[in-house]
Amino acid sequence: MTRDHKLFLKWLLQFSLIFFFFYFIWDQGLIGMVLLTDKSYITSTILFLFLLICSHCGYFTYLISSELNKAHIIKKNLLKQNVKLKVIDNRLILTSKGEIASGIVSDYFIDIINLKKKDSDNQNKILDSYIQKSNGYYELGWFSADLMLKLGLIGTVIGFIIMLGSLSNITTFDVTLLQGVLTTMGSGMGVALYTTLSALVTGVFIAIQYFNLESGCEELFSVINQISEVSLDNKK
Repeated sequence: MTRDHKLFLKWLLQFSLIFFFFYFIWDQGLIGMVLLTDKSYITSTILFLFLLICSHCGYFTYLISSELNKAHIIKKNLLKQNVKLKVIDNRLILTSKGEIASGIVSDYFIDIINLKKKDSDNQNKILDSYIQKSNGYYELGWFSADLMLKLGLIGTVIGFIIMLGSLSNITTFDVTLLQGVLTTMGSGMGVALYTTLSALVTGVFIAIQYFNLESGCEELFSVINQISEVSLDNKK
């Protein structure tokens, strides 16, 4: 079974389902209603940020997916007889496949092979440094999911301020005045509920996508660590 871009295809399936969900509620007129009702524009901000964050996740998922492809190719070929990894002119060469394209996998094994030539034993430190570097790819996602909840909470507070602020205008029990107050209170409640709902939904969708990316990063470095245990040819 091929592993080519399995991680990215998994993200693409997730994003397709998310897109279908938003298309469905847009087709029902719900998105338009929410945007028109929200006088704080926080829902619009949440949806705009959501699109940017999904683009970020898609890009780095594709990047890690490509690196996973390289790692699995190297692992599979190193199981064959007389296949080695070499560094020639600061390029990573797999003797059975040729040059490995630049990226996380290539940079890591170039560093490892060069260290072995110097009889240095800092392999774990190098692996940790690459893991720390990759953490930034998905940590933004967890921050963004939390940010969405914070924006939803801000929208809830603004909605209640709008709703309760209308009560200060009541000086008499005039029916016409009370109708206006009730309309304003309904608008404020709409802001509170819609911003909270949009924040919760987008936060969940962001978390799902970045969980997939984090799993891909963990798999990548697990495979890299397995490969690094294989005897590497230090000769040019």
